Amino acid sequence: MSRPIQFPNMCQRSVLQCLSLADWKKASRLPALAGPVAIDRLKKNGWIELRGEKDNVELRLTALGHELMRTKLPDTN
Repeated sequence: MSRPIQFPNMCQRSVLQCLSLADWKKASRLPALAGPVAIDRLKKNGWIELRGEKDNVELRLTALGHELMRTKLPDTN
């Protein structure tokens, strides 16, 4: 049985939107919302990938992250 689709919260979505504008983006150039915990959660969900170390970390969306950005969010009503 597959697990239900998990959607990003507002903070995560803003980071994903920022990453959707470029291929690799330096972590230091992301919005302030993209702290270490937020980045770790995005990575654990498989929405982003990382490369580099310490002050030279770069991020980009995975195929799943791109697909998620194109998916219509569920109606909360």
